[in-house]
Amino acid sequence: MPAENADSRAETLLLELDRLIRERDRVGAIAAAHAAVTSGSLTIPQLYALVLVPLMRLTGARWQAGDEEVWEEHFTTAVVRTIVESLYAEVAARTAAPLGKTIVLAAPAEEYHDLGLRMIADRFELAGYTVHFLGAALPQDELVSAARELTADAVVLSASTHFHRVRLREYVDALHAALPDCDVWVGGPAFSHGHSGWSEAEVPDIAVLLGDLEAGA
Repeated sequence: MPAENADSRAETLLLELDRLIRERDRVGAIAAAHAAVTSGSLTIPQLYALVLVPLMRLTGARWQAGDEEVWEEHFTTAVVRTIVESLYAEVAARTAAPLGKTIVLAAPAEEYHDLGLRMIADRFELAGYTVHFLGAALPQDELVSAARELTADAVVLSASTHFHRVRLREYVDALHAALPDCDVWVGGPAFSHGHSGWSEAEVPDIAVLLGDLEAGA
């Protein structure tokens, strides 16, 4: 379908999912997201970038404003995570030809927000990369070991707060020291407005990161 209509279709779905989730209709929300993908209304990357990520931001903003309780934010997160995980068969069916590059994705110790990173993992897989998503709160030595064992071409790290951003610097330094040929990128909410000193590693837009890797292929 025409790319110029993707934004309007995404906005319609975003409003529908928000309504269904606020009505606690988990089944309906999951079905609506699946229908958008299987009908061709939205691609999986469009669903993630234009619907699910904005939905999570909207939910977070409501919580910060005191308009939603913690359990409501957790409910939304659980529904979105179920949507992402249940779409994996579609991801596998739509994956491009293998590019011969391996990506490891993880969040550092004490960082438990990994849903955005999980969506990024699917973006890489769709583009033809071999993907190893290691989830939240991974100890530094375990990440270095995994990157070495899995012969990673790149490691993608995510941080949601300033505290985790500081912790991430230790991970980046350790990876560079142990695996000098492995690229390391960082991103997430903690980097949404940029940060001095991270310019070589920071990639705030996943499209830029994917483009850089493809250019070097």
